[in-house]
Amino acid sequence: MQFPRGPVTNALVVINLVIALILLVPQWWEYAVISGGLWPIRLSGDSSQFEAIGFLVPAFLTPLTAAFLHGGLMHAILNMVMLLLIGKMVERVLGGGIYLFLYLVGAYAAAGTEWLAAVMQWPMSADMMAPAIGASGAISAIIGAYVLLFPNAQPKAWGPIPANIARPLHLTLAWVALNLALGFVGPGLGIGIAIWSHIGGFVAGLFLARPLLLWRYRKA
Repeated sequence: MQFPRGPVTNALVVINLVIALILLVPQWWEYAVISGGLWPIRLSGDSSQFEAIGFLVPAFLTPLTAAFLHGGLMHAILNMVMLLLIGKMVERVLGGGIYLFLYLVGAYAAAGTEWLAAVMQWPMSADMMAPAIGASGAISAIIGAYVLLFPNAQPKAWGPIPANIARPLHLTLAWVALNLALGFVGPGLGIGIAIWSHIGGFVAGLFLARPLLLWRYRKA
């Protein structure tokens, strides 16, 4: 079977890896994270502690800029391998433009969920003054779309709950459980995992997949 082409996926991978390589310089990486990382305190409207930064990305753009920053080259490579494995399949179905839209919406959905978790102090949420970085929230949206568009079994109803509702519900519960488990294990391994970003991005991809698919083929 020929691996599908995916120009948008390829471009995202290249951009992320190039940025990760450039930011191997520690001072540049620190500056980039401070100015463009996702800080929940900034999304709450308080940028007073960041005013000394020469160039500060507007808070409303940080969900996007943070998605192109990583905690090192290995972090970027792991995320990009996952994107390559599933992204091209989703891009083939949705088309490049809609696929990119889903990726960007996923980044914002992930950021919004991470911010809400910090504000509400949900279990394993980030501190208001701790930056979240990485493409995993946006990639989670692509994963959400993938598992809905490429089911490995015929969807089934849950009692009175019809299959078209039961499947997204089942997938959401499974993803939440997986990420909560990672949230428990990660700190013991010295790994910080933004589980609420993963959950927010996944749910966005899961529930946008079908509407975006119908939109693409609306004239078919």
